Amino acid sequence: MARDLAPYKILVVDDEADARSFICTVLEDNGATVLEASDGDAALEVARREKPDLITLDITMPGKDGGEVFEELRTDPALEHIPVCIISAHPDLRRLIYQRTVRPPDGYLDKPIDEKGLLLNVRKTLALARRKR
Repeated sequence: MARDLAPYKILVVDDEADARSFICTVLEDNGATVLEASDGDAALEVARREKPDLITLDITMPGKDGGEVFEELRTDPALEHIPVCIISAHPDLRRLIYQRTVRPPDGYLDKPIDEKGLLLNVRKTLALARRKR
């Protein structure tokens, strides 16, 4: 089993427990240290406290949705450098992210996700972020 994500801390944000569990398990099985949040406010709190290397962010959540969280991440000087991979079950909501005035996300996945697609996107996003530093 690959353990190439071992040096990384990844925050998984999704209000659906099954989706969050799947993503966390795949990332942990590949060595990542995984943090979880089930809503937007918790996501921002964990991101500020833990400074993860990557955030996977669901768009559709109750309360503060993923679009609002994304914009807050991009406009907070302490968090704006963290790569964000958007995960959504509603591809038509992609415009809610890409039409914002902030820098676009570093990755994007449509639900339902599979292990191969998730790992490919996460690895690519982390590699691009590493090159930018």
